[in-house]
Amino acid sequence: MVPSGVIRTEALIAVIDEDLAARRSLTAALATAHYRFASYADYESAARTPNFPNPFQALVLDLAAPELRRLEVIAAVRAQSEVPLIVVTALAAEADKIAALDAGADDYLVKPLLEGEFLARMRVALRHGRARRGTAGGRVEIEGLVIDLLAREVTLHGVRLDLTPTDYKLLALLARNQGRVVPQQQMLHEAWGPHARDPHYLRVYMARLRRKLDPARMGAQYISTEPGIGYRLVDSLK
Repeated sequence: MVPSGVIRTEALIAVIDEDLAARRSLTAALATAHYRFASYADYESAARTPNFPNPFQALVLDLAAPELRRLEVIAAVRAQSEVPLIVVTALAAEADKIAALDAGADDYLVKPLLEGEFLARMRVALRHGRARRGTAGGRVEIEGLVIDLLAREVTLHGVRLDLTPTDYKLLALLARNQGRVVPQQQMLHEAWGPHARDPHYLRVYMARLRRKLDPARMGAQYISTEPGIGYRLVDSLK
């Protein structure tokens, strides 16, 4: 039984926020968009839901606790599921955003929230969640681009791409996290080892990889950039 919810639709969203007014605002926005939702005052209450977090298609989580606890909660969710996780918080510092994304959050919104932006981010998160479930078979397809993680092969409109081992490492990492921002430091570690620090290498390789993914220079942006944060493999071309 869902603790709260007013209109039955496909997506079931968990809203976890200790601030009652904020929780009501978030669930009201979800109700206007015809989402089902469950509302909880804290993570511990939500975690008592059977098989949590897998019954939900997305989680909206306020992180007002001390930093260590915030990151522990995100890590706990990620240890159990790839469900999209949107952090909503009053903490606006870039360091807090990077820490949450590094820990596994999909998105980060600073309060007070605009209803339209919140619902737009929710739609994106749900699309990304569906895309990641498709990735479980080891194959990612985005409008002509096919990344076969089992065969370690990448094709563009049926033509196999000539990627260097580093190119492939970076693209495969993005594919395994499709729709989620992969932080720069994680990408550096994946490609060049745990001691890599200079983002210049990453920028050079990502620029080259983008050219290979768009040889005709048609503006096909398979990879989006979160300035100062990292990169994301999109689920569809705009």
